Amino acid sequence: RDRERGDDRNGGRDRNGQERKAPSSSPEADPVEREREEAMRDDLTVLVQRIHPRADDFEIFEFFSQAGKVRDIRLIRDQRSGKSKGVGYVEMYDPQSVMQALALNGIAFKGQPLLVQASMAEKNRLAQAAKNVAAASAMMGGAAPQAEPNKLVVSELHPHISKEDVTEVFSPFGQVQDIQMATDPATGAGLGIANITFVNPSEARDAMTQLNGLELAGKRIVVSLVADTPIPPAMPAAFLSAGLGLPGMGGMMPGMGLAALGMPGMAGVPAPPGPPPGAPAMPPSDFVLMKNMFDPNGEEERNDKDFFVDLREDIMEETGKNGTVLDCKIDKSSGFVYLKFADQDGAGKTINKLNGRWFAGKQITAEFCEEEKFETA
Repeated sequence: RDRERGDDRNGGRDRNGQERKAPSSSPEADPVEREREEAMRDDLTVLVQRIHPRADDFEIFEFFSQAGKVRDIRLIRDQRSGKSKGVGYVEMYDPQSVMQALALNGIAFKGQPLLVQASMAEKNRLAQAAKNVAAASAMMGGAAPQAEPNKLVVSELHPHISKEDVTEVFSPFGQVQDIQMATDPATGAGLGIANITFVNPSEARDAMTQLNGLELAGKRIVVSLVADTPIPPAMPAAFLSAGLGLPGMGGMMPGMGLAALGMPGMAGVPAPPGPPPGAPAMPPSDFVLMKNMFDPNGEEERNDKDFFVDLREDIMEETGKNGTVLDCKIDKSSGFVYLKFADQDGAGKTINKLNGRWFAGKQITAEFCEEEKFETA
């Protein structure tokens, strides 16, 4: 005891004058134990997609609490605007709650069905372990590990699906390095094909497993894992309508030509007469009509006094990226939205970008309209 008191009188130093460290009451966690705990938490997490854009963390927490005790909510938001991207992660406290949370797949939340999927954590760990074993084998003189494919080709996309839409669907599975959309240079129309490169091959494989056959904008997409996915060469409109068959292109499934995609104007399938699908019937103008933007009889539309104020702000912000928007009118009885642009260029860009897009679980249409219709709206 005297020796201890002597140490205290020396200002917490030992007899050699060195600072004496107090025993730590909370030693650093064992790395193995910490990794095991993180793995357990990953396995208790479900991926949730198609979340209503106005749903907040508390509403999601309450919804999934019916499945069991919720530990954490991570809602993915746009870094600039802070708005929800419609994707999030829900962590439960026990495996039984996870199973009940998965049972909520397809259940409507704020008017639209959710897509609830199991975590990819276990698959990712197994893939990483196999990769480590292969690398160790190569270092010890074994065969060099074969490079895993990290590229996907996505076909049967709706022609109005944008690069941003594809990013939103595939990015929850991992870091996306590059996305290339195939378009016709003559018309700018999408060819319904996207090439996606992931940083991690296991994440590309998980995306293929979960998303192949997913219904997107009314079409079931086909997702294939390939060793190399160069973007299909640009094809002029005259070539597309010539009815020529194309054998398996680079990045597509073996033996699968464009005829297998059921695209009009290819491999003997006649192209439809007149303008391409979704093209506006009205002559170009400074005015745009967007339909199916909201449900006039929806609960939120009828009861939320700020709904239409927020909707107008969202529309003005989004369409303002295409040109100067002078005015925006909302017809609450029909679900229609009318826009007045400073010029035809902004109106045309908005139609090309938004026609056929999905907004809050509804597929909208965008077309030119007459000034008279705008004024009387």
